[in-house]
Amino acid sequence: MKWPEIEGQDHHSISTDKLSKSAQSRLVEIGQDDVSEVFSFHFSGKPRIIGIRDRDVVKLLWWDQDHQVCPSPKKHT
Repeated sequence: MKWPEIEGQDHHSISTDKLSKSAQSRLVEIGQDDVSEVFSFHFSGKPRIIGIRDRDVVKLLWWDQDHQVCPSPKKHT
């Protein structure tokens, strides 16, 4: 797939300042704290795959089983 086909509501960039504190700390530990955003892939339910987009490639960082790398508040609660 090409990026215009991938990007949208389910798959999108996230500013690193929106990440959980532990995820931000982990970026520092692995020497990736110089990036300003990560990319999130959503497939179904809570799980996400999070990575760093570098042009046409994504370097995978996390399998986020419980949506904790960048938690979002539930709608209508």
